[in-house]
Amino acid sequence: MKAKLVGFVAIVTVTGLLGGCTAARNGLGTRDSACFRVYPEAVAAVHGHGRFAGERYLPPRSLIIDLHDVVVPDTLQDAARVATCLVAFEGHFTTSNVKLGWSPSGLTGRTAVVVIRQRDLVLLATVVLGRIPRSLVFARVFPRLR
Repeated sequence: MKAKLVGFVAIVTVTGLLGGCTAARNGLGTRDSACFRVYPEAVAAVHGHGRFAGERYLPPRSLIIDLHDVVVPDTLQDAARVATCLVAFEGHFTTSNVKLGWSPSGLTGRTAVVVIRQRDLVLLATVVLGRIPRSLVFARVFPRLR
């Protein structure tokens, strides 16, 4: 009887230890994980074109666009006051083939960065760029997403 009790305690202990090491997690452990829920809105903004290049959460006051000689849309100016999610896509984009398209340098680009207000999933703009700026680091957790 004592051997069975010791065996049972050993099994419960090992199971508990292994369970603690392999506990399921429903997020990345960062603020970026909250932005993966905006993915359907981002895909709709680029009309399903391009390949998913990553996403990023930006807290208020982080999205400040200060460009000289360029008129920045009011929605992007106002976005500095709220938390936003940026979702990047690579492909060929024009300001006319994306929703709320805007480009600081022209009408076409290889990258589209979709800016969505995080709290209510409202599309603020789709910024068409030549490439992803080096200052933006995008999380790319799901490599099979396009």
